[in-house]
Amino acid sequence: TPSMSALEYLAKQLGCEPGDLLDEKEDYLSLLEETKKERSKENYSIIYNKLSEIVSGTLPRDVIEAKLYSLFAEAGLHLNKPDMKKFIELAASYFQSKSLFLDSAETLWLYHQYCWWHGKWGESLAYLNKIRNQYTGNGLEENTVFQLRLLLDEGIDLLALEEYEKSHSKMMDAIALSKEKNVFTRMDDIYRIAANYPLIMKDEKEYLRLLKKSEQYAVFSENEMALMMFPLLYAVYHNELTKDHKKALAYLDDYAKIPDKLDEIYYLEYGKALYGLGEIDQALEILRKCKLSNKLAHPIDIAMTHSAGIYIALCLNQKGYKEEALEQINKTCDLLTIMPKSVFFNRAVEV
Repeated sequence: TPSMSALEYLAKQLGCEPGDLLDEKEDYLSLLEETKKERSKENYSIIYNKLSEIVSGTLPRDVIEAKLYSLFAEAGLHLNKPDMKKFIELAASYFQSKSLFLDSAETLWLYHQYCWWHGKWGESLAYLNKIRNQYTGNGLEENTVFQLRLLLDEGIDLLALEEYEKSHSKMMDAIALSKEKNVFTRMDDIYRIAANYPLIMKDEKEYLRLLKKSEQYAVFSENEMALMMFPLLYAVYHNELTKDHKKALAYLDDYAKIPDKLDEIYYLEYGKALYGLGEIDQALEILRKCKLSNKLAHPIDIAMTHSAGIYIALCLNQKGYKEEALEQINKTCDLLTIMPKSVFFNRAVEV
């Protein structure tokens, strides 16, 4: 039974809080370890049920309790349980009281991700701004990995809100920071997101430069999932900017070597290329395979998929089915109001 001064000394050497060594905390420590194991298996129902009774009371304001609140909230968010935001903010405040600012920010990040899952892009951006404002001056601005991640997610939110130029600016800030600090995490994603603005502005040279940079970083980081996407991205480049539809088809044939990858964007770009080459019947057949799946969440991806209706209408018009073509383009315009300022919506209205 150590004295308080001895307890404080032991805790300091072990890198923990004195309270972590008291008998009354042992149950929580073992509970935390059990919960972490369930989290690694994504057993969110077990975590939620296991911790529900514990978090309903007022836990001591300490690190282990903060982690329990955080794990409970994470499980609840995955299960779409109500009132999880208050547990997120409670856990974050516990971490903050112990000057664990990164742990606090990572906890708040959970709610930002929840907003992404449910398409709450404005709320997500507001939460990222909250994280930025709350932790400026606490050392996190010196954490380059954290700052790059923050800039990237802000850029993705801004794209969803059709703030294309602001999104591009965030990515340019991330690129400048990466070069300054010689830290290159997520740079393939950052360059790829940065390429959206020049694509919209029809800046062929800049789009290609950013796309090639993204590919180089994907090669550098051996990001196999990202590398598989580049034939599709180069097909977009040729369909949208160079209008070399034969090259677009060549890239799409390369992309199709792995059949599992054949998704809505593949069918859209293949149909667009065939339409550009005047293969109307084939284009119509392929474009009708472009169906929105549950995998897509970002408004740009959804709008891009809906834009298949533009080319279906054009094909129908070419074949002389005027009424059906008009019905199709009206339906497509309605669907594309998800992003009323987007290039896809504007194109549909023009058609």
